[in-house]
Amino acid sequence: MSIERLRAGVYVELMAKAKERVLPKSGRVCVPYVGEWGAPDRVVEVRGYDERIAETFGLVDTVELAAEGGATLVLYRMTDGSAQAASYSQADCFELTAKYPGLEGNQFVITIRDSMTEPGKKEVLIKHRWLGLGHRLTVTNVDDLVAKTANLSFVNQAKKLGDAPLTDVAEAAFSGGTSGTPASLTGADFTALFAGISGADFDALYLPSADPAIMASAKQFIADRRTFNQKLSTLVVGGTSATDGSMDAHIARSTAMNERFVINSAIAGEHVNGKTYSSLEWAAWTAGLVASTPAHISLTAQPVPLKKAVKDWGHTEILKGLANGVWMATRDGSQYVVESAINTLSTLHAGEREDFAKVRVSMTLDQIMNDLIAVGKKYKGKLNNNEMGRTTFIAAAKSYLDERIRQAAIEQGATIAENPDKASVGDVAYFVLKAQPLDAIEVFDIKWEVL
Repeated sequence: MSIERLRAGVYVELMAKAKERVLPKSGRVCVPYVGEWGAPDRVVEVRGYDERIAETFGLVDTVELAAEGGATLVLYRMTDGSAQAASYSQADCFELTAKYPGLEGNQFVITIRDSMTEPGKKEVLIKHRWLGLGHRLTVTNVDDLVAKTANLSFVNQAKKLGDAPLTDVAEAAFSGGTSGTPASLTGADFTALFAGISGADFDALYLPSADPAIMASAKQFIADRRTFNQKLSTLVVGGTSATDGSMDAHIARSTAMNERFVINSAIAGEHVNGKTYSSLEWAAWTAGLVASTPAHISLTAQPVPLKKAVKDWGHTEILKGLANGVWMATRDGSQYVVESAINTLSTLHAGEREDFAKVRVSMTLDQIMNDLIAVGKKYKGKLNNNEMGRTTFIAAAKSYLDERIRQAAIEQGATIAENPDKASVGDVAYFVLKAQPLDAIEVFDIKWEVL
């Protein structure tokens, strides 16, 4: 493919990504979970309510909390590898197996009866005993059953055992499903998790553990992804219900993290859905919000679906939390809002600035780098490393930056050019990107001269 044919492709790819970033619900949040339904120990992408229900039955609170923002869910069910799928069979006829292993498969029942609408055929009802989710089929014989169960949401394709006729049954139960849920999540479980999601793309990762050692490992995992894999994302952590009423405990967690790519959520209390969640569980909601929020919107003062906080923080506690990088909700009239959208960065590292501690600024930096890196990977090896090839990439990148300026994600004057200090030779091209992320006004300091 010639350079000329690739020019439009580079441009369109970058512009498509720029426009996507201003749309709500365009981000991706990774939510590891423990449950009795879902694909075990692998990444599954979920978009929308129907796909989520098929994957978790809506039974996992942290998944539902993360979904409230509207981001694409990157789910990973953590198991110990021992789960077995439930099944139902009729001798010399067929066997049906639940789609996923786990105890929830035992809740499925099957009914086979004469069809009232198609004489001579059988109606097969497969449903979850108390959720009511399932499938309704009309079949002629076992071969027809096998064919019509090829692409169902809750059971695998039926296995033919023989040519015996289908036997009528009324809500016969599936059985044999066993749990693969670990008694408690250990460091080894999270090592397996990080290996399983290392290649996945996501903007935010929810960590379902308040163990300091595991949080430290997760922080290193995100740092390594950023450094070695060039996959930039944000880790969201929380604490236990036992310490949710202590600002000092939240501060200690933020101090241990101290990175612009880690958010420490101190939100805890009763959700408007009537359930009470710890800050660890609320961290899933925070991760979903961060992933789904478009580039031009600040998360500060965003409404929080909190009915009653575990503790309404006082002024002094709020100031201490803000100074130490604690993400919290405070009451504003009749509702709770995000006090300030900050990450855990409080002591600057080399090459960092104070505004990097704001989530909007940090996420904009990551989004731009992720987009440029993704397109660079897609087109590597397809542009000649000469002035024409490098100019093609620069032109596309500049158009992308102009779109981000129009979105109010970055300031006017953003540029990308060849690096004057490094010569682009061989198969390496060097560029310099200069852009100032925009933040929102949060403090209005008005000097009033009374006349």
